[in-house]
Amino acid sequence: MRACSLLVSGLLCSSFAHAAETPLERHQLGSWEADIGYTGVVRDGDTLHVSGVPCRGKDMPAAVQACYGELTKILQRFGADSSQVVKETAYTTDMDALVKAIPERKAFFADGRYPAASWVQVSRLFNAEDMLEVEWTVRLK
Repeated sequence: MRACSLLVSGLLCSSFAHAAETPLERHQLGSWEADIGYTGVVRDGDTLHVSGVPCRGKDMPAAVQACYGELTKILQRFGADSSQVVKETAYTTDMDALVKAIPERKAFFADGRYPAASWVQVSRLFNAEDMLEVEWTVRLK
């Protein structure tokens, strides 16, 4: 029993030591981030935390295409694709329109490999003209 607890203790310590050795990487997507006080993408080892990408368009399908197009560019920057997205949170000012635009969203996820997701309707986004904001968590390996 003592050997088992020493083994578990050693594994935990080595995991914490590894996490402490890997610094967070912060990647700005635009100069406005410093003005507001956030970072567009934070890499924590093999995990990307992608801040909400806000979008607008003539209608919700256009906003969906704009958001997911920008998110795809971010994935490509890190050598990833949509199959590696593990969690999505979408904020919209019009849930009914977003539900109708599901086909446009699904087109970005190859072979039906969808992430866990939460969709939330809000009264407005940071920029009042935006209709949609999507944030992702991505596993790189």
